[in-house]
Amino acid sequence: MTITKIPFVLNHKAGILEVEYEANQSAAKSGFDLFAGSGFDIEMCIGYPTMRAYIQSYAGTGYATACAWIQIVTRREFATLDALEPANVEPSVDNHPTLAELGVPFFGFGFPAEIFDAPCNNLNGLAKLDWVADTFLVTMPTRVNEYAILRLAGFRWGYTEYDLDAKRKVEISPLVVTRPVEWNQHLPMLRKQFPEWRYDETN
Repeated sequence: MTITKIPFVLNHKAGILEVEYEANQSAAKSGFDLFAGSGFDIEMCIGYPTMRAYIQSYAGTGYATACAWIQIVTRREFATLDALEPANVEPSVDNHPTLAELGVPFFGFGFPAEIFDAPCNNLNGLAKLDWVADTFLVTMPTRVNEYAILRLAGFRWGYTEYDLDAKRKVEISPLVVTRPVEWNQHLPMLRKQFPEWRYDETN
């Protein structure tokens, strides 16, 4: 497991975001046992990445701890294994279908919020897939911040998957702390898909 610590400031108070990142070692530990009996081979998740991020320390308490997560997943889909460029690039806001139907862009939220994700078997007949997640800790929009969703911290992670000699191969990408520019690049899509919310650029 790798642990990355990322500083952030929320409500003028300093905090540290901690990200745990590793290859999936156990279907039960990562919660895939919930899908046993559904026709999905839960052991297939082994070797794919798991990510958990949470507030390790923060100077605020109570209402000051409110925050949320937004995650953007970009699928880079390759038609052949030796292709240098993807045949299709498809970014999307990654959240629960119920929240999406309600027009809510958040992956999660809380006092404070934490996030867990463990992707698995997204190849869907492609020759190769680069699965890239941009994960952002953001403000909860309230009258305190003029109902703005602001980036507090961000990081990128993911993996590449393909079949070789009838076996699934998974290569995990290193976790990288991102800059404000990555958040700003995703704002047009967020504004188009979830226009009821206000998203502010970060310098």
